[in-house]
Amino acid sequence: MTQEQFQQFWLQLKAPLKAKWEKITDGDLGEIQGNLASFTDILQKRYGDTNKDEVRIWADRRHAHWSGNYFGYKDPQPAS
Repeated sequence: MTQEQFQQFWLQLKAPLKAKWEKITDGDLGEIQGNLASFTDILQKRYGDTNKDEVRIWADRRHAHWSGNYFGYKDPQPAS
């Protein structure tokens, strides 16, 4: 997902992101504000190298589903 796509999708992503990935805080959401680079930095800080990719894949799939480009995905289970 590009920066432009992420920014357009941000309002639809915030609530499910926080509900699904519990390490993401309200402060994190305020810091991200539709900025893909900030999103990546916060994922790194909250989930580390290994698990941040799970969140990115989840967000990419939600975007693809939201934009009508991907059907039939299931959200991955977060790693503990």
